[in-house]
This record gives sequence, C-alpha cells and structure tokens, in this order.
Amino acid sequence: MNILVVGASGFIGKNLLLKLPKYWNVFGTYNTNQTFVNFLKENNLDNVVPIKCDLTDQMQIKNGVGSLKNIDVCIYLAANTNVGEMVKDPIIDMNTNIAPLVNFLNIYKGGKLIFLSSGAVYMGHTGQISPEMKIDPTIPYSISKYTCEQYIKFFSDIKKMCKDYVILRFFGAYGPFEPKRKISTKLIETIRDKKSEFTVFGDGRNYIDFMYIDDAIKGVMAVIESDKTNLTSDFCSGNPLTINELVENVSGIFETSIKIKHDGISQEYITFYASPTQMYRLFNFKPKITLEEGFKKFDNWVRSAREE
Repeated sequence: MNILVVGASGFIGKNLLLKLPKYWNVFGTYNTNQTFVNFLKENNLDNVVPIKCDLTDQMQIKNGVGSLKNIDVCIYLAANTNVGEMVKDPIIDMNTNIAPLVNFLNIYKGGKLIFLSSGAVYMGHTGQISPEMKIDPTIPYSISKYTCEQYIKFFSDIKKMCKDYVILRFFGAYGPFEPKRKISTKLIETIRDKKSEFTVFGDGRNYIDFMYIDDAIKGVMAVIESDKTNLTSDFCSGNPLTINELVENVSGIFETSIKIKHDGISQEYITFYASPTQMYRLFNFKPKITLEEGFKKFDNWVRSAREE
C-alpha cells in the first residue's frame, strides 16, 4: 500500500509512522522541522520517504506531492492548534489551517483522503453531540476546521477531485511527542518535579475527552483499512472529564496531592461531549486503554526521554 501522511512530523504523525507496517510505502511531508529526518533514521523507518513541503506554497506542493503516483490513502494531519494565538489574530487561522488544505486539494490526485478535523467544530453546543446536528462554530480553529470539512466536500462533489474521503472529528490524544504546552505533559512534569500546585486556565469545569495515542493510532489504522468512505464521524474516547477532574484523577493515579490554581480564561471552553459508538459501528474501533494505563505509559516515556 502507498500512503501519504501530510504533517508527518507532528505529534500524531510521528506516532502513526511508528505503527504503520514496514512493508507499506510511506511518504511523509514536513515543513521546517529539520529533526524529522533524524527521527526517521533513529527509528529505522526506512520505508518512509520525507518530503519537505511548505503547504502555503503551491509550487512546493506540486513538486513534492503532485509527482507522487498511485497513492492509495492520504492522512491529512497538518494543522495549527494554538487556539489562543488564533483568537488574538484570526488571520493566522486562515493562513495556517484553511489555505494549506485548499492548496493541497488543488494538487492531490490520489486515493482516499482521511482528514483529522476536530470536536471543536461543535463549539457553542452543550451536552451530547453528533455529526447529524447543525453546527455553528464560534471561535477560530473551530471555524477553520469546519470550513476545511466543507472544502473537502466541495472538491469531492463539485470538482470531482479527492473522490473518497473520511472526516474524523477528533477530540484529542495524549502521549509521546506531544507539544509541551499540552495539559497532559504539564501534568506529568508537575508530578515528576514533585510540585504541589497546578495552574488551570479558567474555572476548570470545561470538558476534556482524549485517548492515549496508541488507541488513536489504532482508530486511524481501522479507517485506513476500511472501504467505508464519504462520511463524517466523531472520534473520541467517550469518557469526558472536567479539567478539574482530570487533574484530580491523574494526581490520584500517582498517589500525590496537587492543589489546583485557577487563572485567566480558557479560550476553548468545551461544554459538550461525543459518543464512540459511531466509530465502533463503522470501523469496529473502540478505545481500550484506561486513563491510568495511559498516563503510566506516558510517564514512563517522559522519564526515558529525560534520561537520554
């Protein structure tokens, strides 16, 4: 199988490359992350061809991606997820999320496209949601993710390019190689450094529903190998916690006591949650790794990374 991973140098991309079968031919795009080539060498990923490609430059996409032949599946992961930055300056959202996807779709001529959208498209809703609901996203990033979904359908239905697609409204993951600004890394670092206080933006009553990265990759693999296309599905653990509950539960896992300090506001205040049943029905996938198991795995990885 010939696989193209757009945004392969990021958190999900690196974990995906480590799990893809070594007998698959894989092409992974990256932009300015020069350590990506070293990552491939260090992990003996000889089946992965790195393609340096700035998605804001159509000529680079044409030269790097347009020349690829017989791509069976493309997993599009490239995204700017810094919500706070984009709330301050929405132009960043347009330039780093919407424009790169449209540039790519103008050139891509391969097989099934799997697009990792976001549960953030439901911003403004409260309670349980589903893809059948009418949505009206309210902040940058959630707006751009929904806009990208619509562009994919436009390129499929109207322009007759990108014929088959699967849109996954992803609620998030945690684990190795994630950005250090993520709450999961900050929590592990707080516990490892034996700090007694943890700062949460806002009142901490907003939801978080993420899965350990190994489960997330299994979900993506199930979609890659499925013949079901032209659909949108929520992709979540189905175990939402408030941020306060998350901190309390994780501190309990490591038998430590952390005082929660609340400060400022949360730009992405989530009051909704999804169900994993659609992913199970469509792709026979259900997350299996518990919060305790996942955070212990992640803690082991952080400890090993610190020792290197």
